[in-house]
Amino acid sequence: MSHSARVKPKFSISLEKFRQLSKGKIFACIAIIAFMVMMLAKPDFYLNSARRGLTLFATSVLPSLFPFYFFSLLLTYIGAAKTVSTIFKNPVRLLYNAPKESAYVLILSMLSGYPIGASMTAELYSAGAITQKEAKSIAAFASTSGPIFMLGTVGSAIFNDVRVGVVVLISHYLAALINGLIYRVRKTDKSRRSRKSSNTETPPDIRIMSNQDYDSLMSKTIANSTLSMLYVGGYIVICGMLTDTVALLGVNNLLSTVFGEQVSQVLIALIYGLIEMTRGSIACAECELYKLGIALCAGIISLGGLSVTLQNYTFLSKCNMRFIDVAVRKLTQSIIAFALAYGFSFIL
Repeated sequence: MSHSARVKPKFSISLEKFRQLSKGKIFACIAIIAFMVMMLAKPDFYLNSARRGLTLFATSVLPSLFPFYFFSLLLTYIGAAKTVSTIFKNPVRLLYNAPKESAYVLILSMLSGYPIGASMTAELYSAGAITQKEAKSIAAFASTSGPIFMLGTVGSAIFNDVRVGVVVLISHYLAALINGLIYRVRKTDKSRRSRKSSNTETPPDIRIMSNQDYDSLMSKTIANSTLSMLYVGGYIVICGMLTDTVALLGVNNLLSTVFGEQVSQVLIALIYGLIEMTRGSIACAECELYKLGIALCAGIISLGGLSVTLQNYTFLSKCNMRFIDVAVRKLTQSIIAFALAYGFSFIL
């Protein structure tokens, strides 16, 4: 048999490789190609959608998040984690059997919002201050939105009632703390125990960062915080385009026809919230079932939508966490927040 007869056509080889792909990857490929085709078919629509996403990021998210993120990162690099963690170490160890550094991550996350908690967890893991098992535990309770968004944006701007913002905030933070109990570390991590026995000096995160001169420290902080903001902005734009696609396909009208106005409002808020929490929150405020809208808003913010989940995964993947690990933790937090907020809404 000749050499040319033994060689398979390139198209045949490519087809075999495609068949070897998992069903999930095949579905993802088809969805991405379909989305790209829609972008080519409706270029003006998607250009405007991308502009809205960039405007939202540049005018709202970036000014409020970047300063918090920069200073949080700077505090971590200069060793503030040690001081803050020592003060609040007892509660986190009692509740979650987590390392004292988790208290530092929790405080920064509650003050600054997404994705500070995930980012600081990754920084401490990269520095060797926490283990992979501890990083997974911390990700369950130290991944929260910030008070500015919940009280200002959601309460005052979206619902026009600051009391709603308070209900959402309390439900959201309580859900995070309760969620941590579900994923509590059952036993002391052996890798942490062996590291402590072999190294009694300053913890790795403090020792490494304090040896750098302040010029390089500032440069590293600016570089890392700027790159992280680009990640956040990119996800906001893409998820905003996905949300607009839902409206373009006429899903709103279809649900309204099939389920009626009240139910369709809830379903649309849920669909939007699964993609991007701000658009989901706006849709919640438009629900005629007011109490259900408030509860759903709290659940959506605790979930964060695809946008926040991808932001968190960008950082937590450095801790060898899978996407499903990140998503499941946010899902259980979301369910708890929904239940709490629905109960609290009867007070209003």
